[in-house]
Amino acid sequence: RSGAPRARAAAAAPAPALPPSGELPSVGEVVEVEVAEEGAPDRTVWSPSEVRESVPGGRFKACVNGDEDFIEEFGLEDEGREWRKVEDQASAKKAYAAAHALAKRKAAAEKAAEKAAAEAAARTAAAGADKGEGKAERKGESKGEGGPKPKKRKVTASGGAPRPPPGVVVSHRYAFGMAVEVAGEDEGFERSWYSGEVLKAAAKVTVRYDALFEEDSDAKRPLTETLEPGRLRPLPPKAQEGWLRKAKAGLPLELKHDGGWWQVEFVSVADGGDAETATQLLVRGAGELWGGAEILADVSSLRPGWHFNAASQSWGSRGAAAAAAPKKSRSGSKSRRSGARPDKGAA
Repeated sequence: RSGAPRARAAAAAPAPALPPSGELPSVGEVVEVEVAEEGAPDRTVWSPSEVRESVPGGRFKACVNGDEDFIEEFGLEDEGREWRKVEDQASAKKAYAAAHALAKRKAAAEKAAEKAAAEAAARTAAAGADKGEGKAERKGESKGEGGPKPKKRKVTASGGAPRPPPGVVVSHRYAFGMAVEVAGEDEGFERSWYSGEVLKAAAKVTVRYDALFEEDSDAKRPLTETLEPGRLRPLPPKAQEGWLRKAKAGLPLELKHDGGWWQVEFVSVADGGDAETATQLLVRGAGELWGGAEILADVSSLRPGWHFNAASQSWGSRGAAAAAAPKKSRSGSKSRRSGARPDKGAA
């Protein structure tokens, strides 16, 4: 969801929720929305949220947790998972009013703190400038020349800093609750994609994995990591019918293995028949993955070798040029994953 996830108001007790109804809430109705708990992004809470408007296509917008900067859009497909109806509207509206009042106080406090910080920075800068000018004047007097001239800022013909060409998207916009895939960079995870859910989206994105877990966690606690947006992509689309019809040796594919999708390449049909009608294919790990060993894989565990173009917001084949392995992360990663390193030649 857009904006930083906010904490639930302390006075807002959750009202009894209704089972999924299959009906959109009306404008003014209070529902509950799942948000990341402030200070604990790996946990979520249900927060009172007011429906503000209906959106074409069977969707609606709601003000989440009383925060006017946290307006989110939902659909019926999200009911029970990201939002839910509340039976006791009187209690729900009271909880929303408390959350709204708390959000207003927090916003006012944040604004005051920002103003104070800006004023302090301005005073510090002014003091530094006065001190620098004094030094420059003394230096100029001793040498019989003026002080150093300030460096001018570069601008383009438009009068500002360079901007991307029209239509170029520097990176995809991720938001709370979005399902994504993360490119593996740690040793043993290169050329893999593991799915997860966005818990917080800012300069970096916090993701909770679906099938990667904290090491030495008896309860198999899902791993949470904060990552650069460039390592993420949305969930790929489903393959079109007959996508293997023209399969040739070297065609980029992805193999479902150990909870993730791994980059492989098509070798041949196991029984020498037609790839489109085959039930098993011979594939090998892309690059040096698994030592280049050939693997007998069920077609049901394969999908196209996807590549997401953030600039055009479109999907295409990974292709030979994009088959290079991602960079390895620094040694000594803070979070160590468990239960996902593939054995060589394993399918």
